[in-house]
Amino acid sequence: MATCTFDQLLYALRVSVEAANEALRRRRLMQYALGDAGGQSLHVDVPRDSAFDAPLESVVIPLNWFRDPHVPLVTELSVEFDCRLRYERGSAGNGGLVIDLSPPRRTWFRRRALHRMRVAFRASDAWQPDVSIDGRVVALPLAGNG
Repeated sequence: MATCTFDQLLYALRVSVEAANEALRRRRLMQYALGDAGGQSLHVDVPRDSAFDAPLESVVIPLNWFRDPHVPLVTELSVEFDCRLRYERGSAGNGGLVIDLSPPRRTWFRRRALHRMRVAFRASDAWQPDVSIDGRVVALPLAGNG
């Protein structure tokens, strides 16, 4: 299993959501650039009036008329998972909080409590991470968020 710091995880998630947003924008611009190059259209025969035996009139509708003119955007990315939290001390006296995502070992006498962690990024917040553990918001330092 790969290990990374929490800052690296937050940075990777932020880069991913920004890349998805940019890919949507590029795809839509490419569709507009191609326009109706394929000449695809919908051919429909419509009666001229409400009579049962009314003559039919052919109507041609370009398929690009059905395309939404707005550019789709990613507005939120949210990741939620169960984990265990533990503090590990390093050899040089420095330690850190470890988020363990491995499945819990089965023991009959004791089971460590699982915590529910949620990481959300919103476009309205300039893609700044919103982290909560068990429904409680975690205050993150501003430095190191990418």
